[in-house]
Parts: sequence; C-alpha cells; structure tokens
Amino acid sequence: MKKSYFIALCAISLASCSAPGDELESLNESQILNGSAPNKLAKGGFRDNPDTPTPPPAGIWSKSFYLTKPIYGFYSDLTKKHLYSNSPLASELPKSYPGLSYYFQERLLGSADGPGPVISSWFHTGSNDLVLTTNPNEFAGQSYWEKRDLGTSYNGDEPGSFPIYRYFNADKKTHFYTRDKNELGDGKDGFVYEGISFYLKESEPKAFRIRDGEFFQDTSTGAVYIVFESTLRRIDSWSVVNGLFDFKPDPRTGKSKEWKLLKVNNINDYTGERGPDITSANQLVQNTNDGKIYLVDDGLYRYIPTDLIFKLYNFNEDAIQRKPIRMMFTGKDIAKTY
Repeated sequence: MKKSYFIALCAISLASCSAPGDELESLNESQILNGSAPNKLAKGGFRDNPDTPTPPPAGIWSKSFYLTKPIYGFYSDLTKKHLYSNSPLASELPKSYPGLSYYFQERLLGSADGPGPVISSWFHTGSNDLVLTTNPNEFAGQSYWEKRDLGTSYNGDEPGSFPIYRYFNADKKTHFYTRDKNELGDGKDGFVYEGISFYLKESEPKAFRIRDGEFFQDTSTGAVYIVFESTLRRIDSWSVVNGLFDFKPDPRTGKSKEWKLLKVNNINDYTGERGPDITSANQLVQNTNDGKIYLVDDGLYRYIPTDLIFKLYNFNEDAIQRKPIRMMFTGKDIAKTY
C-alpha cells in the first residue's frame, strides 16, 4: 500500500514540472516502451520519410456508368470514309491526309473488353480504308497497313453480347461496321456484306474506388463528407468545412473553391467503412518546439509528415494553431492510403 502511494506521489510531482506556457500531455505507450526520439529529418514541420502506413481498409467505392474499351465509329461526308477508334475524338483518328476535321462521331459499336480474340484496327495509309478484324494475319506482311489493337472481343455466348457485321464498298474503298444488320441487310448502296466480324457488349456499371482527399456533398441533406484514409467521414458543420479545410476563394482569381465539392444525390451510393465525424475538436496544431504539424483527431496528435499529404486533404494553413507542446498522446501518422 505504501509503495502504491509513493508511485502516485511521484507521478503528481512529474506532472507539475512543466514550464510556464508549455502544454503538457502524456506520451503514448509505444513511445515509452521503445524510447523513440524526435525525428531528426523534420524540415519546416514535415518529414522526408513518413512512417509506412498500415494496410488500408477496403476503401470507399462508387458505381458509375463508364465505357470500357469502347469502339466509336466516325464518318466524313468529304472523304466518304468510315473510321473507327477507342477515342471519341476525331483528332485521334489515324491520319494520312487532310480532311479529318470533317469526320464526326456517328455511332458507338460497343465495349471491347471480353475474353475472346484481340480486335485489331488495320489502317491503309494510301486509301484510308480501315479494317477491324480478329484475324492477326489478315494483312500481315502487306505494305501501307498500320495496326492498332483496340480491345478484346466476346465469344458470342455471353449474356448481352451481340454480333458486329462487316461490309465493304469497293468504289469508295471503305469498310463499314454495324451492330444492326437491318441497316444494310445482306448488302446495299454499294456495300457488300462480308459476315460477322466479332462480338461486343454494352458497357456495364463498374465499381471504382474513390481516392483520399475527395470531398462530397449530399444534396438531399446538405452534409459534407471527405474520403480520409480510405474511410468516409462526415464533416459535422460548415464552420468546420471552412475552418479546418481550405475552401476560401483563390487569392489569384477570387473564385470559390466549391468546385472541390462533388455534389451527389445520395451519399449511401458510396459504399465502404465510415469513420468518425470530423468536428470542431479536430484541430491543426504546430508544435513550436520542433515545427511539426499535427491533426488532433479523437484526442490524439497525428503527425502530418509531408506537405503533399497536407495538401492532399486540403487542410487550411490559416487554421494551424502554433504553441509549444512538451509531451502528447500520439496516434498514427496521417497517411495517403489510396
């Protein structure tokens, strides 16, 4: 009993020894055990070699309709040619003579992201004919043909796959492709039907992962969220949004930075782990004893090791509180996890 009383007195004595103006906190258990010293690489409040972050959580995911390996069809009234490309921009079509500005996108054939043979684009630099084929030897060894791979076809037995029909017009020296055989049937208007070239599908909604530092506003509730270390955290008020984070107008242009807020209809469309709310208790603090900058998060001082990470999360430099801190409860370094 006397021993315990003596230890308690010692602890009280130590706690009363801080210098005036110093903020006294306790070291975390791991620091006490391993005796870690202040990092000697600190420069301007940041560290050149931040801690290696622990493996990230599963992340925040959204579903959005986007095209995977699309094949677009273009036509020119000037050249009377049909050309095809993965890009929706006519400027990226194969070139051999002027007139590309007269091409316009007229169709989307489908998505070339299947398990079947590779679809290659063969462009003839003399005639400007462009052929899509899964036969790698169709023009191999012939002059003036330039080859690009556009994607991979489907086998035709997958649900939702459909055939692409091939036609050739010898007078205009151009190939034409369509998913609708009723368009030219077995051949008309100078086009000869050459059969099914390959199979494609429509692009399907695909999940994609959201990167750290992205901000969202749920338009149904007005609430603002941030993807923070692969978790979604709600920012509990606009005063915190505009205080802890840098949404003040750009000083050069005077324009608002609200463009950084992606407005969504329902934040629940974004799946993944939810983190604790970010509140007015979350503060930016710079220890004037060593220049290091921390985010106070759930009562723990979490070191921001680089300027890159500071900017990644759009922290507000004007919100930094500068004061001396001798000891503190510390958490893991703030990290970029994705």
